[in-house]
Amino acid sequence: MNDVTPEEIEHEMHKAAFDQNHASFRSLNQQMWQIPLISMTLTGGLWFGVSRVEEFPLFQLALLFLAAAGNGALFVIIMRLRFVMQQHLDWLEKTYPAGHVSAKGAQWYNKPFLVRSLFQFMLLLAAILSLILLIVTAWTSRGEVFGTMPQDPALTYYEEHAARLADGYETLSLETAHPKILTLINEHFDEQPLAVLDVGAGTGRDASWFAANGHRIVAVEPSEAMQAIGKRLHPSPDIEWRLDSLPDLADTRATGETFDLIILSAVWMHVKPDDRRHALETLASLLKPGGRIYLTLRIGPSEPGRGIYRVSEEALQDLLRKLALMAERLGEQADLLGRNNIHWVAMAVSASKN
Repeated sequence: MNDVTPEEIEHEMHKAAFDQNHASFRSLNQQMWQIPLISMTLTGGLWFGVSRVEEFPLFQLALLFLAAAGNGALFVIIMRLRFVMQQHLDWLEKTYPAGHVSAKGAQWYNKPFLVRSLFQFMLLLAAILSLILLIVTAWTSRGEVFGTMPQDPALTYYEEHAARLADGYETLSLETAHPKILTLINEHFDEQPLAVLDVGAGTGRDASWFAANGHRIVAVEPSEAMQAIGKRLHPSPDIEWRLDSLPDLADTRATGETFDLIILSAVWMHVKPDDRRHALETLASLLKPGGRIYLTLRIGPSEPGRGIYRVSEEALQDLLRKLALMAERLGEQADLLGRNNIHWVAMAVSASKN
């Protein structure tokens, strides 16, 4: 049996250490290259999740916090990985200078640590954007998140966003937004002028159409900001504006006037569930014999911050039966703002024939 010399032992140990450090470096390098993929998957998935849970602000905040924290953690992980990798590179260079490639470029695009710096910049940017979204979401949903919702969140929302909302309303015509209302008028009313009550008239887009077609129109809108925009955009003397609201419509009922057609366009979801029976009783008391209520149902998630509550055809039909009213389904329409989780159902409510 041959004796092993100390030099041979030292060589084998040195070789084992070299192989081990080389393998460790390769493993660390693979991990570092996986971090951008992890970050993109993490951030993209969480941001997509935020866009799908609009009705749950607390969940949105949690997802955005996780996105910010995750990218911040990956930023630190890259620093640590690159530090350990540099120690391995320094040792490998010292151990075997002839086989080491330093690749120390002189231009900005090939200098050392450029790749790491770019990775870290993108991670930091993603973390900062997540924090900004977190702050904005917390601010816009502060009422719901911290339990300080205004007494009438729908009215508050319309007051604060009147100008932006008005731009969206005015891009559509009545014929585009409510094609079934024309069918309703043609099928149930003669050609004489109608007495029309538009509850939640917004900018007066629909009221303007009725005024221009010779009908008597009363536009009820509880938001002073929306009314101001409506009077400016549609300054017709044939539109009578009133500052009134459901479920009472107290000022309108006080006039003693009744109407052939009452319009509730994108209004019913703002009526609190506990107020809906009273609201229907109020509307029914304002109808002339043979009159109709044109009502659109927003079928989609609730948004408490905007004072939007869930509605359904079944719940409406159950309530109408209790009040000796009935509803005819006029049709269904996709959301004109492109929201794929929302669609609209048009109904015509009238007194029961029984």
